[in-house]
Amino acid sequence: MALFSSCKGEQSQQMGAQGPQELPVRTLFAGAFSADNSYPAVIRGEDDAEIRPKVSGFITKVFITEGQSVRAGQPLFQLDDVTFRAAVAQASASLSSAQATLATAQLNHRNSQDLLAKNIISASNFEEVSNALKSAEANVAVAKAALTSARENLSYCTVTSPVSGVVGSINYRIGNLVSPQSTSPLTQVSNTRQAYVYFSVSERELQTLMGGTGDSAGKLPKVRLRLSDGSEYPAEGTIQGVSGVVDKVTGAITLRVDFPNSEGRLRSGSTGTILVPTQTEGAILVPQTATVEMLHKKFVYTVDKDGKLTFTEITVSPVDDGQSYTVTSGLKAGDRILVAGTTGVKEGETIKPLTEEAYAKQQEAIKQQMMGKGASAEKH
Repeated sequence: MALFSSCKGEQSQQMGAQGPQELPVRTLFAGAFSADNSYPAVIRGEDDAEIRPKVSGFITKVFITEGQSVRAGQPLFQLDDVTFRAAVAQASASLSSAQATLATAQLNHRNSQDLLAKNIISASNFEEVSNALKSAEANVAVAKAALTSARENLSYCTVTSPVSGVVGSINYRIGNLVSPQSTSPLTQVSNTRQAYVYFSVSERELQTLMGGTGDSAGKLPKVRLRLSDGSEYPAEGTIQGVSGVVDKVTGAITLRVDFPNSEGRLRSGSTGTILVPTQTEGAILVPQTATVEMLHKKFVYTVDKDGKLTFTEITVSPVDDGQSYTVTSGLKAGDRILVAGTTGVKEGETIKPLTEEAYAKQQEAIKQQMMGKGASAEKH
């Protein structure tokens, strides 16, 4: 490598002394250009349910394991229910007592009606009996409500899944005291048969995606998903939701993409990258290796008909394919640019333009010549 570099440097000096450098030049043309805009994304399930207890108590049973598929209504945890069973018994007894008091009040009311008809008791006495009946009826209603509440609290001791899906991490085990105010949920159940993938774009990017008109997600293109391992998800997704509120801090708008996930390959909480295709008509492309960056600006060397170089500033689209830039200003179709050797030339220098094919053959010939000289030197 040292021999090759030294010989190549000597050859450049000889060429500079003998005449202009022979360098590759490309004539630009306008054409269609396709690329992908990439956005970080978070994967969620169609239904992501945090499982939290509605009552406080110690866990006595755990019916599930991580990764298990469960159906809606299936028991997940059992809490100690002794206190709640006692509350149900107490509420039931209170209801029986209230019903007995009501029966007595009803009997007194009927008897008082007969006595009032015979003028044995006064109207005020009858009113007292009527009020006692209403009070007894109200007490029965209160006791029924208390019994319903006690039974409901007892039912909460069996924690069930509100949705069908796959169980996530189990944060509490047998013997742990849990409550509705616990910091972490007992677990999470995710229904991921339809995966929701969320990503954010700026307002300008959203308008570009929609062609600058309307606000309907139906006008947005099909997108692809690159997974965290670098592979691409086989099915395309559809943008089904666009947030109606712009984030005050970031100025971004959140979009939701729906992906079919019948095989369960996408898991809730995973990350990936959304790939949004863009198509540019009449695009002028320049190789990224042909550009020179200075002070966060990009430049190329344009070549006139006499081979004279001009250091020209260009602006490019933020979307690129990693190989070429799409020029938005500074160049036009028909312009010629230097595509290699940009570090060994300067503004105003005259070169001898070569086609890229001719330059590649020349460099290969030089390489073979240098390798031949190196092998000969080793023999001596």
